[in-house]
Amino acid sequence: MGKLAEAVSRRDPKDPRNRRLYGQYLINTGKATAAIDLLTPLAQRLPKDDPEFAEAMGLIGRANKQIFFDAGDKADSSAHAALGQAVAAYRVPFEQSPSRNTWHGVNLVALLSRARRLGLQIAPDLSLKSVAKSLVAELATMPEEKRDPDWYLPTLAEASLGLGDWDAVERNVSAYAASDKVQPFQIESTLRQFTQVWDIETLDERGRGLVATLRARLLQLKGGQISATAEEVRQWRAQRPPTPGQLQAILGAEGTETYKWWRTGLERALSVCAVRQRLGQRFGSGFLLTAGTLGLQPSDELVVLTNFHVVNNEGAVGALTPESAEVVFEAADAAQAWPVKTILSSSPVARHDASVLQLQGATVGEAPLPLAPALPPVQNNAKIYVIGYPGGQDLAFSFQDNELLDHEGPPGGSQQIPGVSRVHYRTPTEPGSSGSPVFGANGWEVIALHHKGSKDGLPRLNGKAGSYSANEGISLASIKGAIAQGNMDRH
Repeated sequence: MGKLAEAVSRRDPKDPRNRRLYGQYLINTGKATAAIDLLTPLAQRLPKDDPEFAEAMGLIGRANKQIFFDAGDKADSSAHAALGQAVAAYRVPFEQSPSRNTWHGVNLVALLSRARRLGLQIAPDLSLKSVAKSLVAELATMPEEKRDPDWYLPTLAEASLGLGDWDAVERNVSAYAASDKVQPFQIESTLRQFTQVWDIETLDERGRGLVATLRARLLQLKGGQISATAEEVRQWRAQRPPTPGQLQAILGAEGTETYKWWRTGLERALSVCAVRQRLGQRFGSGFLLTAGTLGLQPSDELVVLTNFHVVNNEGAVGALTPESAEVVFEAADAAQAWPVKTILSSSPVARHDASVLQLQGATVGEAPLPLAPALPPVQNNAKIYVIGYPGGQDLAFSFQDNELLDHEGPPGGSQQIPGVSRVHYRTPTEPGSSGSPVFGANGWEVIALHHKGSKDGLPRLNGKAGSYSANEGISLASIKGAIAQGNMDRH
C-alpha cells in the first residue's frame, strides 16, 4: 500500500484520496507522527464538504489516539496533549455531519470517557452523555440500507456504553458476535476498543465478563487470534468468570460451554514453557507431561517434551545442551527457572525430532498436559491449536487459519518414515514455536509435537502429489510408540 501510494504521489502529489491512504499506511506501520505531518496540510486545503476531509480528520484523530495509547506513562503531558488532539480531530467531522460520520462520533465518545476518568479538562464544553445520546439517536434513525453490516452494531454498542446502558451494549454485541456470519476482524476491533480505549474491565463487573466472552468467541472463529503475555494469562485466569446469564445473553445457549473451552485453553497455557539458554534468551518451546504418559518410569515424574533441534546431548544442529538449557513456565511463574538435569530419551530431526527432558527439582507445580487418545479425522474443517513462544517473543495462542490438513495416523494414514506419523496443519508458527504442543479442538488434548513449517511448500502426505504451505508436527502417539518399542535413544 505504501509503495503504491508513493508511486501515485510522484505522478499526482495533490490527489486527496491517495494522500489520505498514504497517511493510513503510515499509521498502520507505526509512523503516527509522520502520518499527522502528511494529513494535517491535506485537511487544511480540502473543502469541509469534501468526503476526504472527514476521512483525513478521522485519521489525524486515530494517529493521535495511537500516540496516547502507545505512551508508557499515561500521565505524561505529551500523552495528554495527544489525547486532546485526537478529541479535537474526531469532533470536527462528527459535529459537521453526525449522520455521515458516526465512526468519528463513537471515537469521540470513547476518548471523552477516557479523558473524564483521567480527570483531564479536554473539551470541557462537551457533555459525554449528550454526545453519546446524540450518536445513539443518529444510529437508531439510520435507514436500513445505509447500515454497514460490519460496523453498525459494534458502533451502536460503543455508543450505548457512553450512556452506561450495559443491557444495550450486550444486546448489540450479541446481535453480531453470536452470529455464524461474524468475522474475526469485527470482534478483534471491538475488543481493542473495549480494552485499550474504554478499559471496560475496570469500569464494571459486566465489562470484565463481556471482554472474556468476546475473547472466547474470537478463538472459536477460523482466523481469530489472540497473543498474550504470560502476565496477561495470569490476570485472565484470576478474573471472576462471567455469570452464566451474561454468557448466554451474549452467546446464546452454548455460551457457558464456549467460555469453559476458552478457560481450559488458559489452563493449558500454564504447562507450556519457554526453553531458554541459561540466563539468556528464549530458544524454543516445550510442554509438561508425566513420564508415564510416554511410557517412561517413574510414571508420575514430571518431564518436558521439546524438539531434538532445541535440546540434545551433543548440541547438534545448533541445539542447546542440557547443561546450557533451562525452562520457565512463564504463565505460571516467570521468576522460576528450572535447569535441565538430563535427557531421558531422544530421537533425531530426521525421525521424531524429540527430546524428553528431566528437570532439576521434584515438582514443577503445574498440571501435566493430557494426550489425545487418537488423531482427529481429517474432515469437516477440523481445527487444531498451537501454544508456544513464536519468534522468541511472548506466549502466543496461534488460532489463525488453524486447519488440520492431513496426517499419517490411523485410520487410512500411510507412514513414509517407519514409526513416524507426521501431522500437517495451517496454523501460523515461527522459529521459537519449535517444541510447542499441538492441540486438538475439542478437549484441548495434545495430538502432536510441533517441529517445523514451510511457506515455500512441504510435500503432501500419504503419497499425494504436490506440495503446500504448511506446518508439521510429529504425532504424540508415534513418539510414545517409539519409546515403547525401543526405537528412541535412552540416556
